[in-house]
Amino acid sequence: MAKRLFGLLSSLCLVAGCAAPQKSASPQASAGQSAAVGTVDSASPNDDEDYETVFVPPPVGSMLGGGSVRVAKTYSGNDERSLAGNIRRLNAAAGEAVERPFVISAISRVTGVRERELQAQQDVLRLRFGELCAINAIARGDSNKVHEIASLRAKGRSWGDLARANGLSIATLAQVTRNANQLTIDSFNSSAERRKGGNRKVQELGIHPQINPKNG
Repeated sequence: MAKRLFGLLSSLCLVAGCAAPQKSASPQASAGQSAAVGTVDSASPNDDEDYETVFVPPPVGSMLGGGSVRVAKTYSGNDERSLAGNIRRLNAAAGEAVERPFVISAISRVTGVRERELQAQQDVLRLRFGELCAINAIARGDSNKVHEIASLRAKGRSWGDLARANGLSIATLAQVTRNANQLTIDSFNSSAERRKGGNRKVQELGIHPQINPKNG
């Protein structure tokens, strides 16, 4: 009887061991590893710091008669706070694929640096276009200074210190970034209006998109 009971218990233990979950032999990924690498231009266009709530009267507001909307702040000052705000606005615009070409073009125009060179700088320095706008404004066409200024900025030097050390006022630097923002807005809006006008003209001519008939 004892032998039979011992044999039954042994069988139960064997079955339980087979049914237990097996540990994976593959190494676990460390918590610091990332499955994907983010792009340089990843600034959110919806940063609350750069928006304010404005009351809109009817009939533009809600159906109940007025409402509140979020609008982008305008940084019109000549201090470091306004400079930082305009840099963030450029970064946010460059984070949108449809706006990025207009940002690059605007920065090229206000700094005198070719668009291809700006792209190359981003590839090497891994900085957003807002920062590249300010750095190139300080460097004033000296490509060697671009890397030097970027390195000093990475070490914690303020925009004001970097500008003054290179003979530029913070007010001028803020104005350059503000001009880049305004050029971006103007050129993007003009392009959108041209596209809208072109589509409207096509419709007036009675031309409609061709749809391939379904087979069968």
